[in-house]
Amino acid sequence: MTLSPRKRERLSAFLGELPVAAALKLFSALEADRAAGGKDIPHDAILGDLRRKLIERGSPPVRRPSAKRTFFDPFEDFFVTLRTGKKRRAQIARTTLDPLWRVMMTDPALTETAMAAAALDDAYAGEGDVKPLERAMFLAAEAGLGRLAARVRESDAARRELVEDLGGEAAYADFEEIRLLLEGAEALRTLRVVVPSSSPSLTEEQYYDLRQLFLSAYEQSPATGAYLLLALKGRLEAPWRALGVYYHLAQSADERLAGARDTVMALPESLFEDLENMARALERAGTQELNAKTAAARLSWFTDYAEGLSRQAARAGDNVFLNRIEACRDIAGEAHARFVEQALTALRAALPVRKAGGSSRLVSPRPDISKALAPDVIDDAHAAVGLLSDAPAEARRLGADPGLAQKVLEEATEKARVYANDLVAEIRAAEGGERAAAKHLLEQTLSVVSPLLKSDEIGLIRDRAAAAAVTV
Repeated sequence: MTLSPRKRERLSAFLGELPVAAALKLFSALEADRAAGGKDIPHDAILGDLRRKLIERGSPPVRRPSAKRTFFDPFEDFFVTLRTGKKRRAQIARTTLDPLWRVMMTDPALTETAMAAAALDDAYAGEGDVKPLERAMFLAAEAGLGRLAARVRESDAARRELVEDLGGEAAYADFEEIRLLLEGAEALRTLRVVVPSSSPSLTEEQYYDLRQLFLSAYEQSPATGAYLLLALKGRLEAPWRALGVYYHLAQSADERLAGARDTVMALPESLFEDLENMARALERAGTQELNAKTAAARLSWFTDYAEGLSRQAARAGDNVFLNRIEACRDIAGEAHARFVEQALTALRAALPVRKAGGSSRLVSPRPDISKALAPDVIDDAHAAVGLLSDAPAEARRLGADPGLAQKVLEEATEKARVYANDLVAEIRAAEGGERAAAKHLLEQTLSVVSPLLKSDEIGLIRDRAAAAAVTV
């Protein structure tokens, strides 16, 4: 079940008003309902909002242990909430997890896994040592998923059925990847101890432990070693911080790393694939209708990512990587310029005009007060003004010339100023319903363009409008 953006916003506001005790109780109830297979509630959306709000208020919810959570925990750093485009290595959609677990609990090839999971859930509900039961579940899952994979390789019909059960080809690829990751589950669990979640930086001791852990995983298999490094993208505070681990390994004098150079390169290549994909996505978005909120968020994330990688590469004196980053910035800078032009168009749509005529006191096109603006037009203009306000600074962060962005920003500001003052004249000239419509449009306009005008200027316009409204 999904929610519209408007409903999601209202729900988020409601959840934010709940007392901590009530929010924690709701969190537990939703988790229990989701575990029981409830489908009439958008569990993930509500739980995600609740978790963030409780963490912000210093009361993070205690996660209930379960066999399902224990199974997926080692792979947490690979999970993505939103996946666009083709399936990529080390990116597993969260939407795959529930269907995959259902398959694991119902398919004949995984009967032992289902029994081990049930025993583990019983143990979690009681007391005692659960570690042997956890190991038993992972061993059963590795064997059972192997049997299932062998079956679908031998039968096209079985493969089609599994693809349908999982939710598509991308989900099937997630299944294959999780099956592969099981081989390195123990190393991934150890990584979670060595590097706590959202670590902003690493100590020398952590770098040493990571090197030893990587070498151990690489000895097990190069694929396990590569996945261990790729997990750092989701483990650290920001993915680009993982580039520092690459430089630590690449510049190490440890002879044991000599044969692992290609595997170590998987980490920076994945990071740069992220950046290049983001740049191309911005490029494509620039050719489509503007979604200012999405465009601003994408630009900000791209810029943060590029700056983070640049700092790491510059510190290491890596000009090759710095050049790759600049090439991506050039693409993003061109997309940003198009977004800025489109944002001005979105603002104009919220400042409707019609030709002056009749007894109008205006000689230029006058504000059109004949019909109310659609809420979407107002929302788009709000977002567009935010993008325009930040445009010169964003251009500088992208290494682009801020001149164009500054010019468009000045044009938008002047357009907003003239339009608001024209509405004051419209209020003065109109009567009855038309005057009320003009006053309403002025308030809408000032709400939209407030980031463009100084507060003193907005106050003066409101004062003039109030005086005009009592003109006889």
